Amino acid sequence: MKIAVLGGGNMGGSIALGAIASGMVTDADIAISYPLPYLVERFARMGYHGRFADDNRLTVKGADLVVVAVKPWMLKPVLEEVRDLLTDSQIVASVVAGATFDTLEELLHCDGRPSPPLLRVIPNTAIALGESATFICSRGASEAQQEQVVRLFDSMGRTFPVDERQMTAVTALASCGIAYAFKYVDAAVRGGVEMGLGEQQALEIVLQTVRGALKMLTVNRSKPQAEIDKVTTPGGITLKGLEAMEKAGFTAAVVEGLKASR
Repeated sequence: MKIAVLGGGNMGGSIALGAIASGMVTDADIAISYPLPYLVERFARMGYHGRFADDNRLTVKGADLVVVAVKPWMLKPVLEEVRDLLTDSQIVASVVAGATFDTLEELLHCDGRPSPPLLRVIPNTAIALGESATFICSRGASEAQQEQVVRLFDSMGRTFPVDERQMTAVTALASCGIAYAFKYVDAAVRGGVEMGLGEQQALEIVLQTVRGALKMLTVNRSKPQAEIDKVTTPGGITLKGLEAMEKAGFTAAVVEGLKASR
C-alpha cells in the first residue's frame, strides 16, 4: 500500500513512523508533505529514507491511501489544492478532529465528480509505538477498502469501528484521553515528591503501578471497581485515600474534562 500523509506534524509523523515500524509498509511506500524538522531527524536516526516534499500535489500522486493530518484551519485549502488529482481508486482518510463527512465531501467536490471513498480516523499519539486506540468510520468505501485500512491501523494498536455520531465521544475518551492519563501520572508523581520521594523514583513507581493495574484489568477481564474492591477494606488507608480523592472531586473532574473535550 502506498501512503501519502498530508501534514508531517505530530499526528501525521506518528502515523508514518508507526506504519513503518509495524512492518505493514516500508519507508519507500510513504510520502509526507511539509514534515516538521524533528520528523526528518527521527527518520534519519531510525535509518529510514522518507519521501518528503513541501508540495501536497506531488505527495498524493500514486498513493492508495491519502491521510489528511493537518490542523483544522488548514483542511479547506489543502483539500481544495489536491482534489482535482484524487480518483475513486484512492482512499482519503481524515484524522482532522471535527471534520464531518459532509464537510469532507463538500471540500473534495470537483467538476461534478463524486468524492473519493472517505474514512474518518481518530488515533492517538501512541500510534508511533504501536499502542494507539484508533477509531474508524467510513462513507463510500467498499468493505475491502475498509478492511485494508483497519488492518493497517490494527498493526499500530487496536482499532474500533464506530458510527460517525460517536466520533466526538471517542475522540475525547482516547485521543484527548491520553493527555488525561498523563495528567494522572503527573499528579501522582507530584504527590510522591510531597511525601519525600525523589521525582525520578516517584515516576518509576507510578509507571510500574499503572502498568500493573492495566494488566490486571486486561488479564482478569474485570471492571475497575471490582479491582478497587479487592484492595480496599473498611477503615483502611486505601479507602481513606479514595474518599479524599472523591471529596476533592476526582471522578467529577474526569467526567467534566471528557465532556468539555467533545
